[in-house]
Amino acid sequence: MTKNDHVESETDRNKNVKSSDPTVTAALVTRRGAILVAVITAVIGLVSAVVVALINTSAQPAKGADNRSLPSTSAPSSQATTGVPQQQSTPGDTVPEQVKLDAGTGVDLDAPGAGPVSASGPNGDVDLYYDGGNLTSNRKGLFYYYGTEQEAKAQCPKIVSEGKGTVPGPQVIFAGGQQCLRTSKGTAGWISVNDVKIDDNSGYMVLNYKLFR
Repeated sequence: MTKNDHVESETDRNKNVKSSDPTVTAALVTRRGAILVAVITAVIGLVSAVVVALINTSAQPAKGADNRSLPSTSAPSSQATTGVPQQQSTPGDTVPEQVKLDAGTGVDLDAPGAGPVSASGPNGDVDLYYDGGNLTSNRKGLFYYYGTEQEAKAQCPKIVSEGKGTVPGPQVIFAGGQQCLRTSKGTAGWISVNDVKIDDNSGYMVLNYKLFR
């Protein structure tokens, strides 16, 4: 055997050892698998981070959106600001009824929606009668009164029940004058002259009134 043949045989044996050694082959596969797993893990982690960031970005409301969507609770109510309780109207503060009497007409204030009726005086159910110059009442049912409209609810029933300060007869009417009243059915009330024209033929009187049943 020549020297060259010896070298070639040695080389062939080395190749056969390297190619057929299972330990070497397993080591190579394991190393490549580890690298591949590391790469896949890194890619998955990166994708997950991007997805989470996108979800958080889309979930956050736009600037000022939460303030627009929620009701404002910072502005206090007017009652809390002023510290004064709201006033409620009482029956004595209600707007009075109103009726217009032309000369030669009267009115039954006890009737619903009381209106003027032609009359010759304060007779029967007619509580008040206007002749164009004077106002007269049924059975002397008018009483002098010097309080206010708001006080009339408490004062007029008392004045009427006591029967003091009765207006003795027909009286000249003037705007702003007021009296307590007892109707033909005994109901206490209050009247005030809103407007008046003195004339036997074309005179008229506008009365504001309240009844306290």
